[in-house]
Amino acid sequence: MAMVSFIDDNFTLAEGFLKRDYAEIGNLIRKEKEKLTIYEETDDLLVGCMVTKNIPLSNLYKGEFYVVRFLCANVDTMHNEKQMNCIIELLKKLKERIEKNKGYYNFRIPSHIVDIIKAYNVVFQGGIFCGGTVEEIISGKSVSNQLKDGLKVFFGNSSYIEKHKNTLMDMTYKSFESYQGQYHLSYVTEEKAGKIYENWIESSLNECNDKNVIIAEYEGSPIGFVTIAEKEHAVEGVLSAVENKHRKLGAYRAMISYIVNYANENGKSFITSTQFDNFIVQGVWNSIGLKPFYSIYNFHILSE
Repeated sequence: MAMVSFIDDNFTLAEGFLKRDYAEIGNLIRKEKEKLTIYEETDDLLVGCMVTKNIPLSNLYKGEFYVVRFLCANVDTMHNEKQMNCIIELLKKLKERIEKNKGYYNFRIPSHIVDIIKAYNVVFQGGIFCGGTVEEIISGKSVSNQLKDGLKVFFGNSSYIEKHKNTLMDMTYKSFESYQGQYHLSYVTEEKAGKIYENWIESSLNECNDKNVIIAEYEGSPIGFVTIAEKEHAVEGVLSAVENKHRKLGAYRAMISYIVNYANENGKSFITSTQFDNFIVQGVWNSIGLKPFYSIYNFHILSE
């Protein structure tokens, strides 16, 4: 038996994971429970969900697209009949809501809380399985970062990004040509899945500034980048790309190592995520010292 609290926020969850103490997360959920879309309580357990509109996908597909995120205070990661019945009641209410509000729903189900998975299977009995993501972390460590001759890694500023934007955009599009994410796996969204990622790439690069993009240059030309998000206790690697013809230079590893050291110098952990089957980057992360701390299953429901 392992009692934890869970919130679908990697910055907050990372802090609890490092402390091996999820009490603050549980207290936060209880304090904010009236803001949840739906919640259920029994004994010391509180389980709820937030349903939010996915505006980029709604605009792209001209429909109603939503994301369902789960939150739990004092939940057992192992099966407990009373706990599962509570979660079933939550999901029955959610199902009623979905039947009244037609649309496309992306359920983000934490893989380590077995009763949410079991309850989902009881109540929804299907849906479209679209893989999942794994989140990894490293904290309190610096890593070796020996660069090959001609390779440089640094924070790019706004003027640099603007000057090389077309190059960065082009290499990212090409990097994602063979990418098969959750929206490629769904028969509902697969036709425009490439456009989803193109829009994400474009918006990410448009939001780059002096403090949120790391550049890899080889012999004076940009060959890769990683965008980051930063909060009080952690730095997150978000979007990355490396030019195909320069992949053997170790630019990706060099950029991640650079960010890990930047985070450590500022007393922060480094976190990042990818889909389950992206083994190449997971291998790089593991060689640096990152380790997984949670993962998510994606189930999509079409209500029409």
